[in-house]
Amino acid sequence: MHQPAKYVKVYNKILKMIEQGQLISGEKIPSEEILTKEFDVSRVTLRTALSLLKEDGFITSIHGKGHYISKNNSYSNQHLENFISPILTTLTVPIESRETYYHKNTSSAFTDQLFGVQNRHYLTLNVWYKNGINNIANNLAIVMPETIDKFSVNLNNPKSIVQFLENNVYKVASSSTLTLSVSERHPSTFRRNFINDSPLMLITEDIFDIHGDRLIQNKYYIPSTLFRTEMVRHPNTLS
Repeated sequence: MHQPAKYVKVYNKILKMIEQGQLISGEKIPSEEILTKEFDVSRVTLRTALSLLKEDGFITSIHGKGHYISKNNSYSNQHLENFISPILTTLTVPIESRETYYHKNTSSAFTDQLFGVQNRHYLTLNVWYKNGINNIANNLAIVMPETIDKFSVNLNNPKSIVQFLENNVYKVASSSTLTLSVSERHPSTFRRNFINDSPLMLITEDIFDIHGDRLIQNKYYIPSTLFRTEMVRHPNTLS
């Protein structure tokens, strides 16, 4: 009978420890030194097993801190179909704080076309999502001033900006479209430093009102090592 590779055995042992409650959700797993001794394997074997556990959503890694048991091992809530901010359903590490700022911008051909206006200034809202001191994601939101007025957003109040972007706009929106891609922009080109230099996943979200008018465009940048999502698909019963 075929014998599984050593890293597969380690994978299964760690998974069993998670299922039996020996490794608790949200807690840091033992160091590589401890685990290599416990399983009597090399660091290469252990790291291969850990990378697979991370790939399957059972553990997460935080740069400079180590590996942690995922708070939701099944990732049953990591669905982009949920009509909420996609940043809340795609990050594999918890958001502990946010940094916000905004800019007033003169008109551009891009934003004029985006919102169907002519020579109109616009606003960019920027939110940096943090875990500890580390920046784990960024949202660049493009919005017209009248939308800010409509939602009574206080641009000098970070909580008001976050409440608008993550909650209030979805309460009146009729629909949104999401485009997922790997950004060609390098992490080093941003105003803040990301937690690592891994390629950035880009989620471009356009949110529309009941009349089909665009309320806002969000661009979410997430390090690929911290990104995970699911999409539920069903067969087309009408065809």
